[in-house]
Amino acid sequence: MNEYEVISPEIVDIVSGAGDISFLSALFYPVLAGGWSGFFASLALIPALLIGLNFSDKIKNANNELIDANPTSISNPIILKIFGFLFFILVVINFFSTVRELVQIYYLLYFEELLLFIKDLLIQIFLTIVGFAIASLYFQPERVNITVDKSSTVAEDLIALLTFGLKVPLALATMLSQTIIFYGVYLLFFGFISFFIGGAEGQLLDGIATLMVGAFAPLVFYLLFLFLFPIFNLYLAILHIPKIGKDN
Repeated sequence: MNEYEVISPEIVDIVSGAGDISFLSALFYPVLAGGWSGFFASLALIPALLIGLNFSDKIKNANNELIDANPTSISNPIILKIFGFLFFILVVINFFSTVRELVQIYYLLYFEELLLFIKDLLIQIFLTIVGFAIASLYFQPERVNITVDKSSTVAEDLIALLTFGLKVPLALATMLSQTIIFYGVYLLFFGFISFFIGGAEGQLLDGIATLMVGAFAPLVFYLLFLFLFPIFNLYLAILHIPKIGKDN
């Protein structure tokens, strides 16, 4: 029996296509190289993944403490609510446009197409839930330690909005990490299929790289905040110089 009578030609192309291998994915190429190099690379990969998962789980409290130790203020909470509403609308539009695109790509005439459609739809649903979680923070700024201060200047409001983007990954570190890991598992699943069907290794390497990124994501968010927030803190200190002595 011809395989194309069971499997759609489009699905064969999608599943077996490797695509471009990113620089990060290429770092894990020794895992698939075979021989002693592949053996030792695999031995190093598993402990590194476990260390990342364990360490990132313990750093969650540190992320929350970092948010509590770095307050920012805004003159009017309506500013955040407007941005939150716009972000919510964009998330909804992105969801429906992606679903529309998936319906156009997959004709659902084959079982394999149905599986791919369900997988991509689940990924989009997961990303949409994360988007809603981010949008909710705009309506609950106290969760990222943003307080309302009527005396805040326009410059301080701008800094609060900019630092909001730094605080969001800390507040949602666990959810973001799990989402990236889930996407990595998704890539690994289809990566194994493409590897055994057509010998393509791009998706498999992408899956491994994505898993590692997800495992260490909370630590990365923590370090980014440590490096970038002091810059905004310096500007805040400069803005508060004229206020010194006026509160008394």
